[in-house]
Amino acid sequence: MYKLNTAFFVIAIIVAGIRVAFAQPLTSKNEDSPFGIHGPVVPDIDRIEDVAATGAEWVRYAGRNGIVWDFIEPQKGTFRWAFHDQLYLKTFKSNIKMFVTILPASSWDQGRNPRRNEQMPNDMQAYGDFLRRAVERYDGDGIDDAPGSPVVSIWQLTNEPDLFWKGTPADYARLLKESYKIIKEASPRSLVAIAGVGSPEGFAGTRKFYIHVLEELSRIRDNPQDRYFDIFDFHWFPFEGQYNWLFDRFSQAGKVFYLDEYIQNIKQSLSEHGFGNTPIFITETAQYSGQPNLPALTAGKSSLSHSEEKQALDLIRLYVYSLSKGIKKLFWVTLTEWHNFGGRPNGVFDNVGLIHNPQNHGLSHKKLAYYTYRKMADILGGSEMSDIQTVQEKDGIYIFRFTKQGKPIWVAWNDNVQEREIAISDIPAKQVLITEAVPRYKSGKEVADYNTAFKAYSKAVISANISVDLGNIPVFIETLY
Repeated sequence: MYKLNTAFFVIAIIVAGIRVAFAQPLTSKNEDSPFGIHGPVVPDIDRIEDVAATGAEWVRYAGRNGIVWDFIEPQKGTFRWAFHDQLYLKTFKSNIKMFVTILPASSWDQGRNPRRNEQMPNDMQAYGDFLRRAVERYDGDGIDDAPGSPVVSIWQLTNEPDLFWKGTPADYARLLKESYKIIKEASPRSLVAIAGVGSPEGFAGTRKFYIHVLEELSRIRDNPQDRYFDIFDFHWFPFEGQYNWLFDRFSQAGKVFYLDEYIQNIKQSLSEHGFGNTPIFITETAQYSGQPNLPALTAGKSSLSHSEEKQALDLIRLYVYSLSKGIKKLFWVTLTEWHNFGGRPNGVFDNVGLIHNPQNHGLSHKKLAYYTYRKMADILGGSEMSDIQTVQEKDGIYIFRFTKQGKPIWVAWNDNVQEREIAISDIPAKQVLITEAVPRYKSGKEVADYNTAFKAYSKAVISANISVDLGNIPVFIETLY
């Protein structure tokens, strides 16, 4: 744990007093905020206001809460919008921006159960009409809008096609091109995301689905400058590894992928195919707590039991590390745990949420990761995310420098077993506030007051330098005066 060299009695005063006096809360919604939640709104439990309470400024709606052709248009020419009108309006009124996934799956068009069977529509004219209506309804331009004119900022065509698309990569590329043109015609200010990569194997492994998609998109350009997507997206679930590497559970050999190398691979491939400088999102990422009932995720390994602290540690490290590598947004899966996701009782996706679902274990409290997420958004929200400096990334020590309203904020952690002393220099202040990123409890159930839940202390700056004894808990270091 973190070694405190200053008397611990100042903690309550620091957190309750100095935090209020010197911290800069989020006062307005930030279009560039990297903090998102994927798939919130568990029926009868979540409220969209609960998403805003975490400090998240984006949600991603997919599946039932996204736009599914079969649900919106169950019969050709018959549309039902009421569910989405209500959900999207509530989200919009809460000042949460929306990233919505479209599934072009229709039982009447394709003659099959559309669930997880996305493929090229047979009737492209009917599909285009459906898509145009959806985008127009949620573009907020005052023309054919849903009641209240809610706005969807980003549209995404399908999800994880490397795992679930029933056609060829070329088929997907052609559908993406046509969908992009329809979306931009209906709402020029909307952005379009390519479907999220479900498995690193689908991009950089043996299957390379996305490489073939990029090749085809380059080949079918109408003009050299045409793109057909504005955002690249991949998913990252390090369930059997650390935050910055994972075993690909879809690889029989249990291949290891390292996050930094994977991001660089994606950037290089995008550039090689004429899509350089494309923003990259991670719209699905998580770590679980507890011990899910599921088969081995990798060859020779069974699921491990993770404490609430482990989940919280991976959350803060995964977010900050990814942001330092140029990722623009990350969406955590999810707010309240799902129940029997995919028909698997107590599966891994029933354990990754920030709040317990009482249907799963009879628990309903917020986890430590919930409070860590909120603290992260509180302290780092509003920072210049395009100007994150890596101070150290070696010997198991990670130090990153953010800038918020002209003032530096450092985030540091120690991946070594033993405590290490670190040094921070060039500090433009006489005092700093050092706050641990995970509450000082074993469970979020013990947190009675968010404002006093985190160990914190002030420290004098000597000749623009400080030293910190760093244990296993990441810390925020903020200048005071």
